[in-house]
Amino acid sequence: MGGADPAGGHDPFFVWTTIAVVAVIVAAGRWVFLVLPREWRPRGLLEQALSHAPLAALAALLAPQVLAPLLDPAPGVPALAGLLDPRLLSALVAIVVVHWRRNVFAGVLAGVAAWFLLASLA
Repeated sequence: MGGADPAGGHDPFFVWTTIAVVAVIVAAGRWVFLVLPREWRPRGLLEQALSHAPLAALAALLAPQVLAPLLDPAPGVPALAGLLDPRLLSALVAIVVVHWRRNVFAGVLAGVAAWFLLASLA
C-alpha cells in the first residue's frame, strides 16, 4: 500500500495528502446544499429525512456504549445483569424526562445526574 515504509511508519507527505483529500470531501459534502441553485435543493421527503440526520448520528454514537452491557456482557456475568448498568439506566432516565418535560436540556441534565449517582453506587 502506498506511503508505508518498512519500519511501520508512514511518509508525512502521504499522511498530509490523505488528510487534505478527506477534508475537501467532507467540506464539499456539507457545502453542496448551500451553493446549489434553489431549484436543485432537496424537497419533500428527502428534506424531511435530512432534518433527522443529526439525531440519527447522535443515536449511532451513543447506542453502542449504552447497549454494550446487554449485547456483550463481561465473561462470567449473566446477560440480564446488564439491565442494572448505570449507562443504560441513565439513558432511560433521560428518555423519560425528555418525554415528560418536552425539554432536551432537562433530559440531558437528568441523565448525567442519574449516571453520576448510579456510577457512585456501583
